[in-house]
Amino acid sequence: MLSYRISRHTSCMLLTRYTSTTSESKSIQPPNPKKISTDMIGPPDPASNLRRIIFKQSVNETELEKKYREMRAEVQDWNQNFWTQHNSRFYQEREKYLKKNLPEGKQSLTADEMSIFYKAFLDKNWKTHLQYNLEWYRKNVILLGLAIQVKLKKLFRLKD
Repeated sequence: MLSYRISRHTSCMLLTRYTSTTSESKSIQPPNPKKISTDMIGPPDPASNLRRIIFKQSVNETELEKKYREMRAEVQDWNQNFWTQHNSRFYQEREKYLKKNLPEGKQSLTADEMSIFYKAFLDKNWKTHLQYNLEWYRKNVILLGLAIQVKLKKLFRLKD
C-alpha cells in the first residue's frame, strides 16, 4: 500500500511517499491543489533529485495570485526538465568513462581518478550551466516581483 506522511515544516507541508510493490501504487493521485491548506513538497525525483511542489490554489484566488502560482509551476517544470536532462547526460558519460578507464578486476576508481572525469564534465558543460544560472536568476526576479505584488495587494485588501 502506498501512503503519504504529512508534517508541518515552516510555511509548507512536507509530503513523504512510502513506496510499495503492490499494483495500487501506480495509480496514486497527488493531492488536489484546491483542497490542501498549504503548498506540499513531495519526495525527491529519482532523475532530477528535485522535490516536486504541489502549489495550493486559494478558493478566492485573484488573477494576480493565479499568474504567480502558474509561473511558479512553470519555473518548477523548467527546472525539473533541465536537471533531468543534465543528470541523465552526467550518468551516461560517467558510465562511458568508467567502461573506458576501469582496469580489469577493479570495482571502482578512486576519487582522484574520478576527479579527471568530473573536471572534464564541468568544463564541457560550463556554458550550459552559465546559461541555466542566468535564466534561473531572471525567472526568480520575475517571481519575486509577482510575490511582492501579491503581498501588497493582500495587505491593502486587509486594510479596506
